[in-house]
Amino acid sequence: MSLAAAISLSIQIRDALAAEVKRSRDARSVLKSMQIDALLAQAAAREDFNQRSTYLSEALARALGDVAAERGQKDVTLQELTAWAPFEAAQLSSVFAEVRSLSAALQELDDFNQVLAERALVFVRAYVSHLAPRPAAYGRRGTTLAPEASTHSERA
Repeated sequence: MSLAAAISLSIQIRDALAAEVKRSRDARSVLKSMQIDALLAQAAAREDFNQRSTYLSEALARALGDVAAERGQKDVTLQELTAWAPFEAAQLSSVFAEVRSLSAALQELDDFNQVLAERALVFVRAYVSHLAPRPAAYGRRGTTLAPEASTHSERA
């Protein structure tokens, strides 16, 4: 693989990250409105993104490894690339900067979305506990008794 292939792969990573940042921004409204189907679709889309970005990252590492091997090196740095191919190294450096920025934005969005999801979980648990409260009875050892499988209407 050539340096052009490495640049192409890094651009694909950048574009995938940009799309995922947009999708994560849209997740806020889905989390707030508790749209289950949309949440599951977003989870599937994130899994696809994770797999694709892993594949692209590994391919980029191989491409850069090939570039280093062409020069008789084991590894390659941006500084070395700048000495070998200044224009291509500048392109790669620029795309890497965008990838770092998008990665930080995605991490920030994920943290915020996780807080929203945890709040939603608290509300759901509270709602469910009001629908089916735990028994207030205690056993001989002071622990709460497990609820029976039957309902009150079945016992009557």
